[in-house]
Amino acid sequence: MRIAKFRYRAALAALLWCVVGAGAASDYQGLRVEPPKAIHGVTLLNPQGQAVAFPLNTSSWQLVAFGYTHCPDVCPMTLHKSALLLEQLGTDAKRLQVVFISIDSSRDNPQAMQDFTASVDARILGLTGDPEALQAVANEFGVLTRRFQGTTALAYTLEHSSFLYLLDPAGRVRLMYSASADGPAIASDLRRLWRDAGLAKN
Repeated sequence: MRIAKFRYRAALAALLWCVVGAGAASDYQGLRVEPPKAIHGVTLLNPQGQAVAFPLNTSSWQLVAFGYTHCPDVCPMTLHKSALLLEQLGTDAKRLQVVFISIDSSRDNPQAMQDFTASVDARILGLTGDPEALQAVANEFGVLTRRFQGTTALAYTLEHSSFLYLLDPAGRVRLMYSASADGPAIASDLRRLWRDAGLAKN
């Protein structure tokens, strides 16, 4: 019962962003965030252990997911889905940076994140950081987590909300996708957004 309530609260927290634009017509496959939600910056660590500003200071769009390297199911599936999306985009994949942000500062050091993301697709960027930074960025996106303790201090699992967030180059959330969203749907939305922005495929 408590797990069900957690999932409900996680879904509700994320969907509240979309209520503002609920009356607007949309042909997008994802949940449209209108007006787009600006994400306040936070400093995280890249796979080399270097401090980087997030949202990334880049001209690329960013597809952001949250999770942890010890995740038994949802996170690996999300990364594989993201890798397939990049393949589906072909040469347009250069316009999208997939970002996987840790919710587990105790175990997810930069090397762990590098190993985890590179095992799926080297183009996926894994970011981690100290507990305060990771909590701050999770709060920005409304990500909720619940810890289930195991037999030792580091033997625990984390249940977490698992939306994907599409950010434009200005670092604003434009669309959200549930964990069940497929690659072709996201690719379709991206191509429409790029077309509307005058970035049609060359």
